[in-house]
Amino acid sequence: MKHIKIVTYDNFPFGGAPANFVRNFALSVSQQDNVRVEVVLPKGNYGNSNRATTFKKGVIEKLTYRHLGYSMHPVHAVGKLIDNLLSLVLPVFYLIREGIKKRSDVIIIYNTSFTTTLVFLFIRFIINTQLIIILPEFYEKPPKRFSFARIHWINFYVAIRYLVKYADKFIVLSDFMRTYLLSQHIQDENIFILPNITDPQLFEREEVSDFISGKLTIGYSGTPTRKDGIDDLLNSFAIIAEKYPQTHLLIIGDVVNGKSIIPALQNKVTKAGISERVTFTGLVSFNQVPDLLNSCQILALTRPNGVFAQAGFPTKLGEYFACKKPVLATSVGDIPLYFNNEDQLILTTPEDIADIVNGFEKLICDSALCQKIAANGYKWMEINLNYRNLSNKILEFIGIC
Repeated sequence: MKHIKIVTYDNFPFGGAPANFVRNFALSVSQQDNVRVEVVLPKGNYGNSNRATTFKKGVIEKLTYRHLGYSMHPVHAVGKLIDNLLSLVLPVFYLIREGIKKRSDVIIIYNTSFTTTLVFLFIRFIINTQLIIILPEFYEKPPKRFSFARIHWINFYVAIRYLVKYADKFIVLSDFMRTYLLSQHIQDENIFILPNITDPQLFEREEVSDFISGKLTIGYSGTPTRKDGIDDLLNSFAIIAEKYPQTHLLIIGDVVNGKSIIPALQNKVTKAGISERVTFTGLVSFNQVPDLLNSCQILALTRPNGVFAQAGFPTKLGEYFACKKPVLATSVGDIPLYFNNEDQLILTTPEDIADIVNGFEKLICDSALCQKIAANGYKWMEINLNYRNLSNKILEFIGIC
């Protein structure tokens, strides 16, 4: 029996793209009978309405998870400080104990920072276990010299530049990250590209009512920020709304940790004169997302250019495909490496509002094209992103299968 410990400092099992990735990844590797997987949570979850996020311990299928300290991140300053300190100390004691008991053959960390990477390199040295780091993104250097964002970036940059190379293997979401690791003299055989991972069964619906009866709804799910393309989506929809009165826009989500950005977006659509044509749900539970996405006729992902888009691969794309809906996406990062325009999706030029509008018009006016790309997108997702089909490949890379 082999024991895999997956460590994440993000929410789990629900609460944003990191939670979805780690949950599906852990479920994938836990399918084998000779493997026991536990997700270890050194830090409390940030505010989320899903009850499962408050559990100290839990089980999903054969997968177990446990909080080492708080189950929910405190809201007061002293509590936050204590939780942050415990999140660095508790994994040392827990994982070393598990290693001594021969219950920690592989440790996998989701994402990296200077402090956490240092902690887990120390654990790896003490119990002589394999350490694998999942690198889902690459942070851009913030323009402001004195800011929390700059501190966060330094914490990340020092880790990825000087520390992560001492890990054994790496799982990345893009060729951009693979190329970066190769530049740091990491051997190619120790790098595994996993563009993302999805559970399509969560998004399958036999019949769902339209979001607004008689309207064609364009949907977006995720954190509605500029780097995820919300500005270009709203600007392009303002043009679509004027030309096609039957259209509506549904924005699902908000920031998980921090002040809501929905009021600022509502002001933007009000100034554009389309407030009655756009609905913001704000944060919703994970269980509500599939129904909302399936109530749309078109799903959109209009990311702009940038390091963020190059280094990652959007979780929501697999979820969109799983809904069997036609998808419009901008040609950023690895997306043009995998897809052909008007085959699995509509590819448009990033930050080009006219081209994005043109792409939406193709889907609004051509039902046959919608059916074709929805079917092809679903097939691609089944082969490349369905966690049930990826278990052997991942475990073979880890060295267990």
